[in-house]
Formats: sequence, structure tokens, C-alpha cells
Amino acid sequence: MPTWEARVAVCTIGSQQLRENSDEALIFLLRNALDQTTFDDLFHELFRRYHPRVTAWCARMTRDPEHALDLTQEVFLLAFRRLDSFRGEARFGTWLYAITRNHCLNTLKKWRTEPVKRGELIPFDLRGSHGMEVHFAMERSQSFENMWKLIEARLSPLEARIMALHYAYGLPLAAITRQLMLSNPSGAKAYIVSARRKLSALLRCDETKSLTHGLPERAMAGGAGH
Repeated sequence: MPTWEARVAVCTIGSQQLRENSDEALIFLLRNALDQTTFDDLFHELFRRYHPRVTAWCARMTRDPEHALDLTQEVFLLAFRRLDSFRGEARFGTWLYAITRNHCLNTLKKWRTEPVKRGELIPFDLRGSHGMEVHFAMERSQSFENMWKLIEARLSPLEARIMALHYAYGLPLAAITRQLMLSNPSGAKAYIVSARRKLSALLRCDETKSLTHGLPERAMAGGAGH
């Protein structure tokens, strides 16, 4: 498991560039967030990315645009509560689509018992109870622990140490340079710049998606609502 210092350093860097991070990176950072503010900021970024899409899914599945926004809020509340169940076995969008679909089906069943007869609006193309048959077969991926292994492999031991001293313990770069007796012209700053560049590239690029075997994009096209 990563040390407290490593988690602080990585999450600090990752949370400074939310819009550049991939969905998988945001989930990884969420699972390692050490304070509520960072957690809220990360989840809000996921909400910003998927709110229009989930609203479109809800409107399409229930054929009730009037209630789509309310359903969307409920879907995100469910996702928030179930975040620990996301194991990286599919893309985040696929996981969120399954939650959306299940919630819409359950809502339609509930509406069926009401006098308004909203239950008659259940689309014929929504078959099954768990919603995953609309996707292609998902392969089990490696766990999120592999992201830490990837980070450790990408950073040099000295970069990781300097990052921890600076971000976790708040030591000034000049003090770190003196403490570690760094002789290069830029001192600790050079290692921080290098570590930030490596982490930023890792968190925003498709390499994070190699940790999950997602579906082809066309698997999402039916309900993406782009």
C-alpha cells in the first residue's frame, strides 16, 4: 500500500489539474483522497462531465424529460454511495450507465403502481434486470493497486522522496535541496518539475485505461446522448 506521504503528494498534484485527468485517474484519486474538500472537488468534476449524459439517458429510458433532472440527481447520489464498489472492471461511464439504467427501470416499476400509468412508458428495448447485457462482455481488469505500481515505476526514488517532503510535509524546495545535498543547478525544483510532468502525463493519457478493459466506444453510443 502507498504511504501517507505518497498519497498526499500524488493527490495534491492530481487535484490541481482536474479537467486534464482521465475518468479512471479521477476515480483513482477519489479512492485515495485524504480530505473532504479534495474528494468533493474530484466528484464534482465527474458530475460536470457526466451530468448532461446521464440526464439524456434518463430522459430516453423513461421517455419523461420532465423528471430527467430529478432522476439524474438520484443517480449521482447512488453513484456517490456506491463508489467503493467500482473496481475498474469497466470504464466509469459504463458503470454509471448501468446504475442509471437500473434506477430508471426501478423508477418505472414504481410509477406503474401509480394512477398516472407511467409504467406503460417502459421502452421495449430495455431487457433484463441488471442492465449489463447491453454492453459487450467485460474482461476483469487489474486492480487499482496497479496504478500505484505504475506511478512507482514511473518516478525515480529521489523524485518520490522530494515530492513527499514538499507536498506532504510542506518543506520548501530550498530546504529540501540543502537537506538532501543536491548539487544540480535547480536543486529540488528540477525533481518536482520532472515528477509533476510524469504524473500529469500518466493521469491524463490513455495509459490509465490500460488498467481497465473497457468497451469499444460504440457500446456506449446507444445511450450516450452526445
